[in-house]
Amino acid sequence: MEVYLKANLEKRMVRRDTQSRQALYMAEGGIEWAKAHLLSDFGLRRGEVVFDMGRAAISIESSGGDYKVISEGRSGLAVRKVEEILQEKTGKWIVKSYQELHQ
Repeated sequence: MEVYLKANLEKRMVRRDTQSRQALYMAEGGIEWAKAHLLSDFGLRRGEVVFDMGRAAISIESSGGDYKVISEGRSGLAVRKVEEILQEKTGKWIVKSYQELHQ
């Protein structure tokens, strides 16, 4: 019984770690989605991307030529948030800051 309980606990820990990593990848994918769509629509303020393993909800604020993009990735029960401050220069994005947000 003890071996079963330890194996089951290990399996749950691996699943949580995997979902957490996937949620981070979803959040970063949402940032990339926002970069691509902002180049054609500078007025874009929200979006959502659905992936096979989860989704990302994106919010965008503009301020003085910069864009603050926050993307919340979800996979299973895991949630991770990423924020980037972007500046557009001749059709390319310059990342002024990147951080993962913790609640």
